[in-house]
Amino acid sequence: MPGVADIKHPENLPNYIISDNSWKRNLLIISIAQFIVMIGMSSVIPFMPLYVRELGVSDPGEANIWSGLIFAGPYILSVITTPFWGAIGDKYGRKLMIIRSVFGLSVAVFFMAFVSNVYQLFALRVFQGAISGMIASALAFVSANTPNEKSGYAIGILQSSLSAGNIIGPFVGGIISDFFGIRNVFFLVSFLTFISGVLVILMVNEKVRSSSNIIKSSIATNLKYAMGDINIRFILILIVVSQAGVNYTNPIFPYFIEQLHAPAKYLSTITGSLVAIVGVMSIIFSPIWGKRNDKKGYKMQVMVASLIISMVAFIHPLIQHYIYLYPLRALAGIFFAAILPSLYAGLNKLTPNESKGGVMGIASSANLVGILIGYSTCGFLASAFGIVSTFIISGFLLLMVVFLLIKKTDSLK
Repeated sequence: MPGVADIKHPENLPNYIISDNSWKRNLLIISIAQFIVMIGMSSVIPFMPLYVRELGVSDPGEANIWSGLIFAGPYILSVITTPFWGAIGDKYGRKLMIIRSVFGLSVAVFFMAFVSNVYQLFALRVFQGAISGMIASALAFVSANTPNEKSGYAIGILQSSLSAGNIIGPFVGGIISDFFGIRNVFFLVSFLTFISGVLVILMVNEKVRSSSNIIKSSIATNLKYAMGDINIRFILILIVVSQAGVNYTNPIFPYFIEQLHAPAKYLSTITGSLVAIVGVMSIIFSPIWGKRNDKKGYKMQVMVASLIISMVAFIHPLIQHYIYLYPLRALAGIFFAAILPSLYAGLNKLTPNESKGGVMGIASSANLVGILIGYSTCGFLASAFGIVSTFIISGFLLLMVVFLLIKKTDSLK
């Protein structure tokens, strides 16, 4: 509780005491904006590999490689720029970073509709990763502009909007792609993200911070702290390996479905529905896994979830018809919801309050590194050894997470 001296000097009060209830409106608007953005961003997932073929890459092996590179594109620079934009936001305002990320994404996606070859598409995907970053920007804003005792609730709402957008987006994008053409999806995404940016500009208010509230730490000091703690470093490794495994097959997934007798006319729609079902199950089971983390710890959660998803990956090459993928993807979605949140929970418990912002930013970069590794190598592996080989690698990466947890028994409890 604040003392008399603090009341006489309001700059010493916790942020939530001198703020009003505007954080609720901010949370609502940012959640809506993020929901719209995620619908747009995820709507391109079902057909991006098909777009590669439309741009003239007809050879299956070359298409696999380019699909992996196109998926990896946004992560190449975002691994570096995410902590940088976070530091800029700490200094000049986090609302500005949300606006930058949303309009940057809108511009990048708009020009993707006009590309004539995969080189241009790849360049724009890299630019998208460098300039955007709505998720990290929104999380930083909400964390800093929400009362401490409400931050968990606020972040949960934000995550729900993200998951909901990821569910609707692939399905909507698949339908539009199949019935109206791939390039029209990019126009829709650009329009949606532009509307989100306008919402943030007009309706989100950021608290004015005194100089004492501005974070003094740097990217270098945060990284030094995280790498210097053996347990934090271990969890960061787990994040990289697990996210590489979970996301490994995404770039070639439509090609895999195509091999399982999916009708070509509705390939994007079928892919979108299979991606969406993972998100649906994740939303349903995320609260359940969260409660289990609070009661029983998170080490066993990550081990069980990684083991189950690895088994699901190994089963994929045995499937003979795409219709059997639906229950398999639903099972994956149930346990997918346990891995990353559980690892973040582990970091949260290991990190002191004054370092949580920096360490969680590094954890976000670790997540991006894992996805980048998966996406950038998937296409080359599929081209050299066939599409089914990517599911084998995915399964082994997740088994590696299980093995590391068994060996490192003192890191997670």
